Amino acid sequence: MKRKVAVFIALVLAAAMLLCGCNEIEKGESTWTPAHGDPKVQPKATATEDQLVAFGAYPNTVAPNAITTAFKNIKIDDVTGLWVEEETEIKDAEGNVTGKTVCRYDIQTGYYVYEETKDGTTTVTNYAKEGNKFFLVQEIQWIILKDLGDSYLLVSRELLDAKPMLDSYGQGTWEDSTLRDWLNGTDDYARGGEKFVKGWNFYDRAFSESEKEALKSVTNNTADNDSFGTPGGSVTTDLVYTFSSEELNDAFGEVSKQAATTPYAAKRGVVAEYKTRLGSWWLRSSGISTYFQGVDRAGNIAEGGFVSNDLTIGVRPVITVAKSAVRTIDNTLPTAGPIETPTPKPTVRPTEKAEG
Repeated sequence: MKRKVAVFIALVLAAAMLLCGCNEIEKGESTWTPAHGDPKVQPKATATEDQLVAFGAYPNTVAPNAITTAFKNIKIDDVTGLWVEEETEIKDAEGNVTGKTVCRYDIQTGYYVYEETKDGTTTVTNYAKEGNKFFLVQEIQWIILKDLGDSYLLVSRELLDAKPMLDSYGQGTWEDSTLRDWLNGTDDYARGGEKFVKGWNFYDRAFSESEKEALKSVTNNTADNDSFGTPGGSVTTDLVYTFSSEELNDAFGEVSKQAATTPYAAKRGVVAEYKTRLGSWWLRSSGISTYFQGVDRAGNIAEGGFVSNDLTIGVRPVITVAKSAVRTIDNTLPTAGPIETPTPKPTVRPTEKAEG
């Protein structure tokens, strides 16, 4: 009986907060305009260069138009059902063949692969297609939040994708959430699972096999929300996760909780403030009734939360990884600017020598 009363009170509070336009339960709306951005959102200083490392890779900036042209002939063979590679010769001004490009589709990751062989070296670059655009797969930049001795606690510098906490509207917990399965490549989002082909998963797309071995599993306890009478769920063991509201301040310390949205995440649905690219992102803690808590564009915890199946909230993964596996980087990632006008910057390295 007490439980029913608590839930009833929570629902009444939610209705009241909605009617008064409370910011804590915004659902991705923004007051930004192309001309002025959002005057309510003021960017704060985030991580310094010595706090940044690279690990894994994920779609980020918009690819040049030439890439769209290069992949236009990639298709499935009607007879074999396999993706057909497209090979093109590279010629100099005199018409001499100096190399070649090969375009193909990788069914294991859902990436379009561009291979260029020139001067005896083959360079491979991956792209993801979303709508009518291709996005360059680049190193993920992470902020070091804690030094754990032989490993680091990391949070992604940017919002990397858009994904609801639950596929369907309703009440749930982190334990049984869509977002948890998608981040870790489990349940229906595991390879071969029902949702894998359409939605892939973060774990298999972001990390190579050797990088997966460097990830350390974490035991997560998500507390009940006593204010709203919503459960936190059972203890979970995760390789990739999001913070709870209780962990947030201790983990970030003096580092701003604000995060810019990648162009890929924006194309996927994250609503971002125009000038700064700042967006809201999920926490795993329960909010009011059918809501989950999150962090808004100003870097504040949305206590009431965002509705569980909101498609406009960003994903900011958290991982613990061996120190030996991360790479140092230069602080070259753009932190502001319109989402539709990024400058692609591949992070490719020679991967193999051509025969002969």
